[in-house]
Amino acid sequence: MTRMKVAIRTMRSGDESMLLYLAEETLHPLAAGTGHPERYDPGELLALLSEAAVFVAEAEGEIAGYVAVDHVPEALEVRCLCVNPAFEAQAVAHQLVDWVEGVAFAERLGRLRVLVPAADERSQHLYRGHEFVAQPAADRPEMIVLEKRLLAD
Repeated sequence: MTRMKVAIRTMRSGDESMLLYLAEETLHPLAAGTGHPERYDPGELLALLSEAAVFVAEAEGEIAGYVAVDHVPEALEVRCLCVNPAFEAQAVAHQLVDWVEGVAFAERLGRLRVLVPAADERSQHLYRGHEFVAQPAADRPEMIVLEKRLLAD
């Protein structure tokens, strides 16, 4: 894997259409491929982009990917992570995960967490590579929770 250095910034007004386009190219086929096309809802994604903290990775003047996070009790939760297909296998997702970990540390939050489909092995591999630990999602058996503890209890 090549590591392309990206610049990460907060989402700006006008980014929404490109972020939605990237999701349509990547997340929609992923949801359909796991047999759950209903998991991709453009309206819900637009709502998320307006409500969550969204960080955009840029490289070579293009949006290389983005991550949307929400605050939950004592944790930062990754709600959506999407990488531009033109920048896959260039460590963009890893840099975005590192970024949100830094945000959580700066805010003195004890955990990072993400909910992913049990069938999404690529996402599980990504987060496990960042020392996230998997556990079943009690209320949604088709999903797993991956969590990383950041501060000692």
